[in-house]
Amino acid sequence: MDRKTIRHYDSKADELVARYESAEMADTHRILLRYLPERGRVLEIGCGSGRDSAYLMREGFDITAIDASAQMLETAHVYHPELRGHLRQESLPLSAESRILGEKFDGVVSIATFMHIPEHDIFECASQIRDLLNPGGMFLLSASLGRNGIENGRDPEGRLFVERPAEELQLLFERLGFRLVATHQSPDGLARAVSWFTLVMQRADGRTPRSVDEIETIITRDRKVATYKLALLRALCEIAQVESHMVEWRSDGTVSVPLGLVAEKWLLYYWPIIELDVIQGDWAVIPQTQGMERSKPIAFRKAMHGLIKFYQSHGGLSGMYHDYKAGKVPAQGRPLLDMAINTIARTIVSGPVTYAGGALEGAGSYFGFQGRRSALHRCTDPVSACEKLGRILVPAGAWREMCLIGHWVAESLVLRWAELTHELTNRTVPVKDVVERLLIKPETERDVHLARSVYQDVEDLRCVWTDEPLKSHFSVDHTVPFSVWHNNDLWNLLPSAPLVNSRKSDKLVTKSLLLHRRDSIIQYWEILKDSAESRFMVEVDRSLVRGHFDSGDWQYPAFAGLVENVEALALQRGLERWEPE
Repeated sequence: MDRKTIRHYDSKADELVARYESAEMADTHRILLRYLPERGRVLEIGCGSGRDSAYLMREGFDITAIDASAQMLETAHVYHPELRGHLRQESLPLSAESRILGEKFDGVVSIATFMHIPEHDIFECASQIRDLLNPGGMFLLSASLGRNGIENGRDPEGRLFVERPAEELQLLFERLGFRLVATHQSPDGLARAVSWFTLVMQRADGRTPRSVDEIETIITRDRKVATYKLALLRALCEIAQVESHMVEWRSDGTVSVPLGLVAEKWLLYYWPIIELDVIQGDWAVIPQTQGMERSKPIAFRKAMHGLIKFYQSHGGLSGMYHDYKAGKVPAQGRPLLDMAINTIARTIVSGPVTYAGGALEGAGSYFGFQGRRSALHRCTDPVSACEKLGRILVPAGAWREMCLIGHWVAESLVLRWAELTHELTNRTVPVKDVVERLLIKPETERDVHLARSVYQDVEDLRCVWTDEPLKSHFSVDHTVPFSVWHNNDLWNLLPSAPLVNSRKSDKLVTKSLLLHRRDSIIQYWEILKDSAESRFMVEVDRSLVRGHFDSGDWQYPAFAGLVENVEALALQRGLERWEPE
């Protein structure tokens, strides 16, 4: 919990407890009684005045209540002496020494607490709550929306207030194996102009199937006149898996995804298809629209011809991709790249963003859009492409599905794309040929070579997992295996002993090993950042860090993001864990 916020509660404990005791909590208490297991063992996080814990104790629950403020707990003892022996001073996330981590509960309650948790701690807090609950246990989270006077995440009194939409918190816990039971809206107990919601989540015994009916309807029943809708869905699914921190959660039930990020994906998807035109000296060797692109070619084919021709002598797709990521596209290639990205971006908005979802009952466009659909002369690197172009609005429910099972959906979309292309070409282009083109990716060896060249200059180089000294012969290990995430970001490339790297193989390291080797991981990150700062920070921002962060204080938020990604992948995909013997 935020330290400045704790100090505020310590200094105003008497005043705040008196105020909280006067609140009208009948609605919230009815919700607690409805969902908590009768007479179960319940943990309240952030108990404050002890008001709600005392109520639950009167109703027969076995209560343990924690709060980060010593003064709030002292005052709670005065108001509710019956809670003596049930109150403990603990701050979320719990420290490794906390005795509570070894306990199990039938229910966990958090009322007006999660707003005080910084972004970089939110996943660890959720993970600890999961571990505290018995399988089938209930978690009830109550949080506010719409507070006035919040500036830079703090209220006028200096308390941290991060108001997260219900859908964002729902996804956070669904990624950890919870299922949503109910969502309730409540008025403010102190009659303020603030709205409250309560999420009721249950820790599932295993994976719970979720509906993807809307996405499936778009794939199978929307009009199939071009491959655009499949390309959009594939891009969104891949972003949801690897770069989900780039989205912004909105209070209207949508998330916004940078158009520039989707345009980048399209550039990579369509390059191997359009490249055949340049190689064979023909137009639309593999057409992507109905009519064989004779009367209506895809809008960006011509723009990509120019870029592909330029990079024929500059490393092809891999050369372009690595130049783009490093912000080092040659001067002659920049206007060609800019034109290609902008033409693709306009096509995305005017095509699938506008028309996807036509087959859904009673629906207009499934997606929305805000901002600029074109930013000519300003899209030649990853930062500018995402900042200068607008944002695609995706229903929050669909986004949660993409985050949870998008890796399966993206893989199926490749086959469906190939099958649609086969039909659009009057079955003249075999499905297998299209699949082969769609699976082409930029070569990864350049990234590994870059990381290796940086580590070769490090004195006293040591294995990131065992700390054993490394000689001239060492391996570059993907922390998150490439076969799992297809991620070649620099932060994911760390030095390892060859035998250790071989034994780790495609497994995920354990959480305890990650935490134990945190300082070593951060040390190598800092070395990589010094060598390729622009690229490294873009990759950290996209894949690891939640929200905005201070570029001078990025290490802890980035490491917290690494732990989140590894733990979520392990839980969602059932991957084997590894640590040195």
